[in-house]
Amino acid sequence: MARRPKRFTDDDFESLEGRASKTEQKKAVQRMAALGEQLAELSKKQIEDLPVEERLIEALLDVQLITSFEARRRQFQRVGKLLRNEDEAMILSYLTPKQGAKKLAQLDRWVARMLEQRDPAIKEFCKSYNAAEAHTLRQHVLRIHRDLALEPTEEELAESKLKFLNYVQQVALLSEQGKAK
Repeated sequence: MARRPKRFTDDDFESLEGRASKTEQKKAVQRMAALGEQLAELSKKQIEDLPVEERLIEALLDVQLITSFEARRRQFQRVGKLLRNEDEAMILSYLTPKQGAKKLAQLDRWVARMLEQRDPAIKEFCKSYNAAEAHTLRQHVLRIHRDLALEPTEEELAESKLKFLNYVQQVALLSEQGKAK
């Protein structure tokens, strides 16, 4: 007699809720490595003034001395790994003077628009910013809408929106970096 497939319950899926998939984790590491590239473009003085771990500062300074393509690639992977332990918002705030206040206000409007219009706005954002991942944007929007349905505290909602804005800022920085090259 054939075995009946196990039926999954909502409890099975709730245990996975909020966890990033392996693909999302890999893309996050790639984004962090790309942010590391932008941090490495800063002057030696600016890098030394970064409020981050000493190991990260040393890794960023080492990148400036490395000339081999493969060695630089590996070093940026290391920098990306070290950046995971740092505060994304702080690092983005350090890089955002490159973007300017006008650009930040525009990105904030994009976030509000994607939360309101969902897929049409996400598709348009992806066309404008080539580094954007539609799936990741949808996940952020869905998490915020799910949180709204659960009636979160103001701090929880602000934290979810900040994570979404941080991702949008990263995408904008990386898209601009891709256009510059």
